[in-house]
Amino acid sequence: MRAHYAFSVIALSGLILAGCSTLPGDDGVAATTGEWLTRSGEAIGAQSRRLAEWFGRDEASDDEAMRPELLEERQTLLDQPYIDPLTRYLETHAEDPRYADVLTDLSHERDRRCAAIANKYAERPASRENLALYRRGYLYSCPAEVNAFYARVRKEEVRRPVARPRPESAPEPETDDAPLAEHDEQVEEVLDRRKSNDCYLLFTIRNLGEAKEVCRTPAEQGDARAQRHMGSMAELEGQLEEAMRWYRRAADNGDAQARERLEAVAASSRDAGDEDAR
Repeated sequence: MRAHYAFSVIALSGLILAGCSTLPGDDGVAATTGEWLTRSGEAIGAQSRRLAEWFGRDEASDDEAMRPELLEERQTLLDQPYIDPLTRYLETHAEDPRYADVLTDLSHERDRRCAAIANKYAERPASRENLALYRRGYLYSCPAEVNAFYARVRKEEVRRPVARPRPESAPEPETDDAPLAEHDEQVEEVLDRRKSNDCYLLFTIRNLGEAKEVCRTPAEQGDARAQRHMGSMAELEGQLEEAMRWYRRAADNGDAQARERLEAVAASSRDAGDEDAR
């Protein structure tokens, strides 16, 4: 346990030092993952036990002994001013149910900080210069907010194109003078990563109603873990054919846990069929 804690402290220090996005003094609340994580979910009695089995650990293990250490990590992250360490911590522990409470709190705080940044940029001109600053500082942790500012800049340029005088001897304009594309591929790539991690978080804290909604898009796009989670939720609902379909897709994408579940569900279905035939 002490070895785990020492590793956690070292890793946490690295996360904080690696973060570059700071929080201004503004306040705000984002209607994103943090709200999902605290919506009232369904009862999790039998589901919790089965999920614990799939995670390969006993819920009554050393979770309580870990709690003081996790709470200390949580407080350290909340006390530091950066956003990116929160995101890195969320991504690192997204599939460990022992961190569920901490993940919920840190997700709230990450979204609050992103909302505060969005409020700050809402007061700034919708210029490419400000877009570049926003993207450079906050794209990793706040892609939805950066994407919204991108759309605002594009809308402003379409509404009122800016003429840029150029001396006759000047070269032809570079690509930054070209109109902004309707969609920013880099921003959308980060948004897709965020959707996948939201899926993992929601499944881990067992907010299965929201997880099923959020996991579907990355699962359809080929995310193996999201596909496995879709299979797990279908299995919990007794939809074994759908569960096997998702497990098969995840297994084909190299997910070993999905392959194990596929074999287990297939065996269970065969046994049920044999029982009915008697």
